[in-house]
Amino acid sequence: MNFYSNMNAYGFSNNTVASIRKFKCPRCGFEFSLVYARAIACQGCSEAAKNCPKVRCNKCDYEFYLDQTPDVLNKVQQNTLANHICKIVNDRNDGIGIASNNR
Repeated sequence: MNFYSNMNAYGFSNNTVASIRKFKCPRCGFEFSLVYARAIACQGCSEAAKNCPKVRCNKCDYEFYLDQTPDVLNKVQQNTLANHICKIVNDRNDGIGIASNNR
């Protein structure tokens, strides 16, 4: 199942799914990909492998909750997105032989 169909199954519209692939840091305004942030800015954090509901800016290191963004409307969507992105990162790590901590 791809990103779009998975997110649509949990009530995210096509426009919202497209918009949440990029986030804008509320502190510095930097726009970044959630996948990139989770794989790079959150690298080494054990919470990143445990469905963390936060995202960290790759530029200024500011951390904020997913539901503080305009397109993630509630805790259910926040948890769904956190679970999905965690699976993507864990699958990537498994594929290249990196063990994720505290799964």
